[in-house]
Formats: sequence, C-alpha cells, structure tokens
Amino acid sequence: MKALPRRRRAVLLNSLLALGLLAGVGAAYAAVGPGGSGTKSTASTTTATVQRGTVLATVSGSGSLISPSDAGDSFVTGGTVTAVRVQAGDKVTKGEVLAEVDPTTADATLAQAQAALVSAQATLASAEAGTTTVSSGGSTGGSGGSTGAGAGSGSAAGSTGKAAAATTATATAAATTTTTTTVSASAVAAAKAQVTQDQAAVTAAQSAVAGTVLYAGTAGTVASVSNKVGDTVSGSSSGSGGSSSGGSSAGSGSSSSSDSSTPTGFVVITNPTGMEVQADFSETDALKLVQGQGASVTLNANNATLDAKVVSVSSLPVSSSSTGSSSSAVEYEATLAITSDTSALRTGLSATVSVDTGVAENALYLPTAAVNGTGTTRTVTVVEANGSTQTQSVTVGIEGTSGIQIVSGLTLGQKVQETTVSTSTSSGGGFGGSGFPGGSAGGGSRGGGGGFGGAGGGN
Repeated sequence: MKALPRRRRAVLLNSLLALGLLAGVGAAYAAVGPGGSGTKSTASTTTATVQRGTVLATVSGSGSLISPSDAGDSFVTGGTVTAVRVQAGDKVTKGEVLAEVDPTTADATLAQAQAALVSAQATLASAEAGTTTVSSGGSTGGSGGSTGAGAGSGSAAGSTGKAAAATTATATAAATTTTTTTVSASAVAAAKAQVTQDQAAVTAAQSAVAGTVLYAGTAGTVASVSNKVGDTVSGSSSGSGGSSSGGSSAGSGSSSSSDSSTPTGFVVITNPTGMEVQADFSETDALKLVQGQGASVTLNANNATLDAKVVSVSSLPVSSSSTGSSSSAVEYEATLAITSDTSALRTGLSATVSVDTGVAENALYLPTAAVNGTGTTRTVTVVEANGSTQTQSVTVGIEGTSGIQIVSGLTLGQKVQETTVSTSTSSGGGFGGSGFPGGSAGGGSRGGGGGFGGAGGGN
C-alpha cells in the first residue's frame, strides 16, 4: 500500500514530461509545417522560337510641358496705369501695345536731362576754344632819313620833307598785335566727363519715357492681366515680375520667360510654339540618354501621343536627399523638344515620356527569359528536333523591354527553352489548420490528454 503513492507520483511526473515534449514538437511543426505561412516558387518551362524583327530598348520618365515662348511682360517705368488694351484670352502679335502708364514725370525728367546736356555741350565747346590774350608791339620807325640840309633848291628841300613824313607814317603802321590762345586740359577733361554723364542721363530718360508703354514681347494668347486702369505699378529691370497687394506690381522691363515655372508679369502671354517637356529619369536610365534620341510623349490628360527628341540632359541631380533610414532615389532632368503639332498644347500638362535608347532592325531575337547570364556573351538551352537539349553560347546586342537581340550563335527558327518562374504566397492556421503529423486535425492535443487521463484512471 505504501508503494502506491510513489507509483502515482512517477506516473504524474512522466505525464508532465510527455506533455512538455508534445508541446515543443507542436510549436516546431507549426513553424515549419504546412500550417505556416510562406512563399512558394514554381518554375515552368516552355519553348521559344528565334524570330526576326525590330528590338527596341527604351527608358521611361515623367514630367510636364513647358514653352520657352511663354513670356511675362512688365513695365520699365512705374506710374499710374492709364490704359489696358488687352484682356485674358486675346490674341496678340509681337510688338503690340498692351498697356500704358502716365508719362508726365518721365517726360519732365527727359526735358531736364536734355537741357543739362545742352549746357554741358556748350561748356565743353568753350573749354576746347580756350582763353585768348591780345598784346601789341614792334618798330616805331627811324629818324626820318635825310632832310636835305644846306643843298639843293627849295623844291628839292620840299620834296625831301614829304619823303621823310612818309617814312615816319610807314614805321608807325608796322607796329604788331599778338593774339595768344590758352586751352586748359583739365577744364576740357572735366567738360567732356560732364557731357558723357548728361548724355547717359538723357538716354536713361528716353528709355523711361519709352517704358511708359508696354509692348508684347512675343506673339500668343494673353493668359492674365495683373492690374487695371488707376492702379499704381512700379517699374524695374531686375528681370522678375509679379503683382503685389494693394493694386501695385513689380516687373521687368523686358519679356521674361521661365524654363521651369509659369512666367509672371503685368501681362502673361502663352505661346505653344517650340513646346518642350521636362522629365525626370532614374540615375540608371539617365546615363543612357543622348542628345538627339527619339521619344514618345503621352499626355496623362487624354492619352494623346506626341513625338519628341532629347535636347539636353542635366548633369546635376534633381533629388538625392535622404530622411531617416529611407533615402529618395537620385533622378536627373532631361529636356525634350516636341516635334509633333503643338498648337493645342498648354504649359503645365503632365506627361509620361518613353525614350528610345537603342534599336536593332531586322534582327534575330528571343524573349529575355530564354537567355541566361549577363553581359554580351550569354547562354541558351537549345531544343533539338528529337527533343534533346544542349547549352549554346550566344552573343547578344540590344536588350529591349521584352526581347533581346541575338547577334550570333543561333539561326532563325531554332527553338530554345524558356523558363518562367511564378511565385505564390500561402498562409496556414497552425495547430488548428493541420494538427500533428498522423493525428486528427485540431484534436491531437486533446486526444493525448485523454490517454493520460485513462492511464491515471487505470491506476
């Protein structure tokens, strides 16, 4: 009777150990067995035939349309707007008058500058003429010559007296007058400098007067007019334009256009002539772009397709920043000129661009999946007429989106193996989904428990 408790304790201890073992096995099976989640890859083999045709390699980017002909026109001279001759939607020609400001102040400034220039020019003429000094001097004659004293008749004496008088008169007339002109080099230099300064002032004033009238810098359609009659605008030649609060605006004196944004100004004119698209490409694809390559541009708004050519590729990235653990891809901007009709296009339309980076016409080619390896020398698995296979080395050329050019190693019509790998993801329910091997689904644990209970009951 005393051995019975010890036996029960042994059975209980063994039962606990068995339960622990079963739990460990169950956990491992749930992790690796059919009840777990995983990715399954399946390879299928088909036969591909060497064909002849065109292999086209392309790279893709995205961007938007711009027009170098778009312009923002603003006043050179500020003032009160006295006339606005256009409105949004109007068609204008280059040089057409768009608006005017009050020229009163500009006219007065020009008149003052012109008067100052006239005065400076007179001063210069005087300085160049110099200062004149007049002085007199010279011979006063002799003693009058012979007087005929003590000889000859009275008539002779009279004749001699007349001759002496004439000699005296001639000597008096021979007295000279000297005129001396002195020109001051410093005075001339100063006068010339003043004339130059005043001439520049006149030129600026003339430009200011002309700047009170705003002309169209390009032909096109008026997109916007920023001010109205009575508003005060300020003129500038800084090159930027825009409107400010309170009915005033600042603008450039000449038409300004932008390659990367919508132009601004008193009047903005759009012109689709010479429309371009600026698109961003990944760093890998950007290295394949070359000036002159052909491209197709698809407008996202209506799926219209346009022809284009690569004009330039920037050497500076448009994005390369990183934040935290994630970093943005490096991209480079390319500009492409649209060669299709651009009359119906608008600045800012978004587009997808596909550039032809390589083309092989009348070439042998295979699906990319049928060719193994990298570089120009690769391998294929040739399928013979009797069904046998052998590995063949081939030289490849242009690698397109779905096909690759075969330069040598195969002939038209030969068949090769093409292996396609498909991937599927499965998920299971652990113990509840499949249970232990050899046990009932969902009931293995409970069945084991019953066994232990029976054993206990038997004792």
